[in-house]
Amino acid sequence: MANESQLEYEDERTDDQPAQRPAAGQHTGSDLPIKQGAVFGALALLATYLSHLFLTAIATAQSTPAARTVGAEGDASLVVSELIASWKAAGWSYLSTFGTGFEAEGEIARLGGVPNHGAAYVTGAFSMSTLFLFLVTIGGIAAAGYAVARHTAADDAVEAAKAGVTVALPYFAFALLAALVTSHTFSEAPAIEALVGGEFSSGAVPGLEAGEYLGSDGHVTSEVEFGPSVTDAILYAGIAVPVVLGALGGVAAQREDALEKLMAKVDRL
Repeated sequence: MANESQLEYEDERTDDQPAQRPAAGQHTGSDLPIKQGAVFGALALLATYLSHLFLTAIATAQSTPAARTVGAEGDASLVVSELIASWKAAGWSYLSTFGTGFEAEGEIARLGGVPNHGAAYVTGAFSMSTLFLFLVTIGGIAAAGYAVARHTAADDAVEAAKAGVTVALPYFAFALLAALVTSHTFSEAPAIEALVGGEFSSGAVPGLEAGEYLGSDGHVTSEVEFGPSVTDAILYAGIAVPVVLGALGGVAAQREDALEKLMAKVDRL
């Protein structure tokens, strides 16, 4: 029978042993899986953007650039404006899926009326491509949140929701970057006329006056800068939608575990 000194020695050894580390892929209740969330969120984001880029590139290839005759009589010339790069139009398409607004010279602009890009055709109302991109974009966030919660083996619905929220980090960074780098300056007469309108037509930016940007002979007097609203991009595409959908995806993973436990109990009956 062990004496008291031996028992005390064994108790001291037990107390000195470090706490058992969580298994790989798990996290403690006070720590968020930032790294895992960033990885899963970035993968979902990349797949989403590539989907927008693919469809936008197809639509851009089928688009006709805006053209206009500039000048009068013998000085008249046909000006054809250049198409906007597909990667930039894909950024517009991506941000518009989250409800991001667009601006031109500080005025609210309609993306559908902006010339020379394929984003408006891809995200047009009641089209199959619009539905597809919406499901891919929204579903990708929820799927990433679900994957993080499953990977980290969240203990309950609250922890699962917290784990799912971490996928919003890359979305925030991408939304800010996309809002800044996808702005475009229109400097050609056909494109500017489509934005500000002409004598017998309205443009994509009702708040801009045609006389401030086009001369009487049709030549450009001032350029127009168009792009996503940075505030909208950060608020909707970078914070609100990714946080909510990521959390819902995480909770869905926990609900699946609860369903499995319920079915196991049913099987024992």
